[in-house]
Amino acid sequence: MRHARYFLVTFFTILATLTSQAQSLDAGYYDFPLRNVAGYYSANFGEMRANHFHSGIDIKTDGVEGKSVVAAADGYVSRIFQSPSGYGLALYVTHPNGTTTVYGHLSRFRKDIADYVFAERHRQKKHRIDLYCTPEQFPVKRGEVIALSGNSGSSGGPHLHFEIRNAATQKTMNIFAAGIFSPKDDISPLIQKLHYIEVDSVSGVPRHSAIKSYSVVKGEGSLYRLKDTLPLAVGRKGYFVVEVSDRKNDTSNRYGVYHITAEADGVPYFEYRNDGFTFDITRYCNAVSYYPLQRSSRNEVIRLAHIQGGIKTFYPTLVNRGVITTQEGELRTICIKATDDCLNTSTLEFEILGKPDKDSFVSKEPDYDRIAYIGNTFSAAADDIFGVEIPAKALYESVEIDILRSDCVIKADSTVKILSEAYSIGDCNIPLHKSMKVSFVCPVEQSLRGHTAIAAVSDKGTISFLGGSFQGNIISQKTSSFGTFCVVAESTPPSITPNFTSGADCRERKKIIFALKDNFAGIASYNATIDGKWVAIDYHKGKAAINLDDEGITGGVEHSITFTTTDSCGNKASWSGTIVR
Repeated sequence: MRHARYFLVTFFTILATLTSQAQSLDAGYYDFPLRNVAGYYSANFGEMRANHFHSGIDIKTDGVEGKSVVAAADGYVSRIFQSPSGYGLALYVTHPNGTTTVYGHLSRFRKDIADYVFAERHRQKKHRIDLYCTPEQFPVKRGEVIALSGNSGSSGGPHLHFEIRNAATQKTMNIFAAGIFSPKDDISPLIQKLHYIEVDSVSGVPRHSAIKSYSVVKGEGSLYRLKDTLPLAVGRKGYFVVEVSDRKNDTSNRYGVYHITAEADGVPYFEYRNDGFTFDITRYCNAVSYYPLQRSSRNEVIRLAHIQGGIKTFYPTLVNRGVITTQEGELRTICIKATDDCLNTSTLEFEILGKPDKDSFVSKEPDYDRIAYIGNTFSAAADDIFGVEIPAKALYESVEIDILRSDCVIKADSTVKILSEAYSIGDCNIPLHKSMKVSFVCPVEQSLRGHTAIAAVSDKGTISFLGGSFQGNIISQKTSSFGTFCVVAESTPPSITPNFTSGADCRERKKIIFALKDNFAGIASYNATIDGKWVAIDYHKGKAAINLDDEGITGGVEHSITFTTTDSCGNKASWSGTIVR
């Protein structure tokens, strides 16, 4: 016991001492976290994802599951996570140098870890579990197998998601840029398109012109130029947006860009670099990117400017917030450089020429009653039926917001009852940093309330479940996107389809699987008992699996099974039967 206490004190003394150094470590400290793989990558750090930066690297496992995952350095398993979404099965290993490594989308934990998780899931009667461990529970050595790779959680194919974080702050590290691992890469970033937007400001409200786009062609080496080599006509004030992507040798994957700089007449005025971030600021990717293009692009669409409600964390150099000021008839040279995380650089250089003042963008006076200011809560309603509340600092800049009844035709199958007309709020090209609340006045009979929800309506009229709760006759729900909404009710229970028939001989089966399907709201919960005892369910993409070996279902006798599930509209379904095992 004295030795365990000494280990604990010593470990955290070292951890506290070295925390400040966690972002500048020797690459030799970390072992590659996989065994028997080719060593290719499907994603890099900092890539633009939906509403977040990618926080690690994705390492290919050659299209299969079950590769050995090893501890990247000495330390201990500090956290164990199991969920049907996110990282799926994941391990967190904390190291004496002040960092934590993360291993996501696993298929199975090392046996002692798996046994502990199994016991805790059954003790807590939870399928999803998040466990924090002490240093003496699961110490590990560099290169020691801790799990097998997989495809669990929100994974689109077999791979290992790997991160290095500062253990004290949870700030993520750009693994390639820090030189921890070095993928084979002598390919410079691809500069694919340039855009320009003029800006104005009225009473503190930023205003933007229509975007202008310009084609880019590759020249010699890593040099790029505009397809039209004439100087670009620009207004008095404006900023550029550049579309880029990156490649690495021997793979067809696209990767995110690491570093972008811009100069005007040889003077640096803008720099973007992503060496790491804490998770509370990951959604600021929507301010770093030009969101209206980024949301549907396969490329990185980087705004070479800092917008009103953004943060300056990612901008080491920022002059006049990245806005270029050009006088009438003034000729200037712009040079944009894009660098990947292996330090390959591409350069785009072009000239701009100031337009006559009469042709420059000047904003019209806005409708001040419709402006949502980023520092204030904004509330509005339409027809005394639909309302919205946007909290302060939910927007990246102050904008005019429209709220109105929509004339779209709502499309839903016969199992979904439409209870309201559709209403629209804002523009889907405006990103939200925090969720807003949408509400409908919608009297609903008591028997239907538990099955009623707010739905999002697409441009094509199709609907998707959001959720909602009632207070009196008002149903409300938070959402992180502008768009069109309506109220619906759905009372059809989900379906449960086992991969065996009741009474089947399952002595040769390791697992039994139930396919769960819901017509609208999606599966919210599931539970099962065998012989009246709670059993753990591993749920992944509509398949609920019970491991009969792990649950100790033996004896060559008949066992009774009950499986229940509930969808997000409160509809319940149950299946009962038997197996022989």
